[in-house]
Amino acid sequence: MGRVCREIQDWIEQEVERPIDTWVDREETRCRTEPCNYWCACCNKWFCWIIVIAVKIVQIIIEIIKVLVTRVICETVNLVLDLLAFIVTLILSIPILGGILRTIINWVTEIFWRLIGLGDFLVSLAGFRPRKKMYLGAIVPSIDGVAILDDSSIMRQIDATIRYYDVTCNINVIFTGICHTGVEAPQDGLVVNCGAEGFFRDWLVGGSYFEFATSTCKFQDNFRRIIGLGAELIVFIVQNVTPDGIPVLGGISNTIGCSFGSTHNYVVVEGLTSHSEFVTAHEIGHACWLPHDGDANNLMSGGGLPSGMPSITNFQIALVRWSKHCVYI
Repeated sequence: MGRVCREIQDWIEQEVERPIDTWVDREETRCRTEPCNYWCACCNKWFCWIIVIAVKIVQIIIEIIKVLVTRVICETVNLVLDLLAFIVTLILSIPILGGILRTIINWVTEIFWRLIGLGDFLVSLAGFRPRKKMYLGAIVPSIDGVAILDDSSIMRQIDATIRYYDVTCNINVIFTGICHTGVEAPQDGLVVNCGAEGFFRDWLVGGSYFEFATSTCKFQDNFRRIIGLGAELIVFIVQNVTPDGIPVLGGISNTIGCSFGSTHNYVVVEGLTSHSEFVTAHEIGHACWLPHDGDANNLMSGGGLPSGMPSITNFQIALVRWSKHCVYI
């Protein structure tokens, strides 16, 4: 939640302070160069400087408010909320009990925010799509102190995802960074089954790892993750996603990514450079309720992603923008 405070601070600086600075600089120049009206003892220059000084006083007041509200009150409140949410996530990290609670919380918050945002879905469907944002982070486990994948390979997927949703959905995907978690990954956290077995295994040790690694790596997202709105989507890099060797038209398909939709706030991706750069974008689509599509050129193609820029339908765009992960503030 602390990032909201920084965003408010950035907005004040860009939309309020910067225009005032520009105006003050311009007026100071005018005050210096304006000819003096001697008939009133240069009263025109006095008035000019009085206005500039008054605006500078307003600037000082704005700076005090910015520091007090965004850096002190806002940061303190959000720190307390994230600490309380962290305690909740520790409970959600308990095998079985925590897994069941995670599933319930994630689906309840998803449905709640979908109902609240129904109007936004309809206007998006009609083609009116104001800029929205979505937070995205990556977590990479290590084996014997060595990351299972290098950052450049991960960023290939992240960059493609940012570019894709920006161009197609007018969504600003804000990347919060790669976390090399110190939490030791169990086998279920390195090899993930993307079937019914994987859904229920997430209630066990593997799911506990994903939850605990997220709560420690992305501490400032804890409160949002509990309430759902604007929760950061996490890309976990794993060694393997199964099942592999699935017969499809024209050959055999291997699973390289997985999402269980609203059940989780994360997706898993193998992330190898030999895979399409849009695998992460595809899995995020699933996390936002997009099912597989029969069009081989579509982002959600179930038979492998196209080599070029995937297509996306108007309805799919509206569904993504309707997700609890996609917000205005």
